[in-house]
Amino acid sequence: MNQPTAVCAEIDLGALASNVRLMQQIAGSDKQLIASIKANAYGHGVVPIAQALQDLKVDALATGSLKEAQLLRQHGIVLPILLFAFADSELTMRAVTEGFIPTLTHLQMAEAISGVVKNPTSVYLKIDAGLGRLGEPLDSARQWVEKIFQLPNLRIEGIYTHVPFADSKQRDWAAQRLQAFDQFVAELKNAGYQFSVTQAMASCCLLARLQDHCNAVCVGHALYGLSPFSSPGSVDVSQLRPVMKNLKSRIIHTSYHAEGSDIAVGGLYGLKRPRTIGVLPTGMAHGLCKPVEGKVMAVLIRGRKAKVLSVSLEHTTVDLDGMEGVSPGDPVTFLGYDGDEEITLSSIANAWGIQPLEALMRLSGRFPIRSMDATEESGRI
Repeated sequence: MNQPTAVCAEIDLGALASNVRLMQQIAGSDKQLIASIKANAYGHGVVPIAQALQDLKVDALATGSLKEAQLLRQHGIVLPILLFAFADSELTMRAVTEGFIPTLTHLQMAEAISGVVKNPTSVYLKIDAGLGRLGEPLDSARQWVEKIFQLPNLRIEGIYTHVPFADSKQRDWAAQRLQAFDQFVAELKNAGYQFSVTQAMASCCLLARLQDHCNAVCVGHALYGLSPFSSPGSVDVSQLRPVMKNLKSRIIHTSYHAEGSDIAVGGLYGLKRPRTIGVLPTGMAHGLCKPVEGKVMAVLIRGRKAKVLSVSLEHTTVDLDGMEGVSPGDPVTFLGYDGDEEITLSSIANAWGIQPLEALMRLSGRFPIRSMDATEESGRI
């Protein structure tokens, strides 16, 4: 077994499998599961997560990055990969030529692809059912879909929308938007337009137990044990298991400062009592930041909480007050358990004044990743 690196993150693939099964159970056996792995699998490492999802036999993967899609093919991922709307027509055509499934959001893009490809090419259509971000608005979508179906060499494989909501107060709006999309798809099918995949519900809709008549769901947050809701208690998410299990570092230096020492770190000018300070090889360059005013951030050392004093570009300094015998090489837990104590992702996000997913995005790509059921390094968070 390789010696652990000074800093690493651990992902729990058992938790991922549990979340996948839960989403499949809620969705029902008649719905396909498209797994969203955008943004480096929500900061969890796109390659090990995609490999695990392929083993779990999800129906397809979806990302907004051509580079991520290419990387997955290089690592043996053979599942269909849907590309969310991610770029201009030129890059989208490149994705098509490499065998990925593009999302069409406007007629010009559809015409450009149709004019280049020589054989029937699978595409998905994106409808804006009310979010107001990407896709053809529902009130003009019928004519838009009809025009695309007339273009040569395009196989309209799927049609989908996105109906996110973050608070239980918005649940009724989401239910209405799902119903409107269902009605739109039914009208298209009655007119002779057929789709292999229809999808509208994501994590929030599934967890809120909403219903639709589509044959697929596209899940992101819930796969990783993240709540899509901004208000705790809006919807029961207690069955979700966090996939990001641990984020660990090590002490690289300790120093003792006698009473009266005029040290600057953490604003400790003129010490009123002796202090021992520990330094970790992780800082802003690794996505960490100091807590916002009025908040406290801690790490775990030997099963006890140690207050973070400062975060600089490449180091974090912690207060070892009251901890005997801590020395360079001792493990430090930024996230996860050490003994009976735990640092949660929510507590880190709260200290930084942001949401848990935002915290993951700050850390994404910064640390080597280890799968908890593997002994070898398998990617990067």
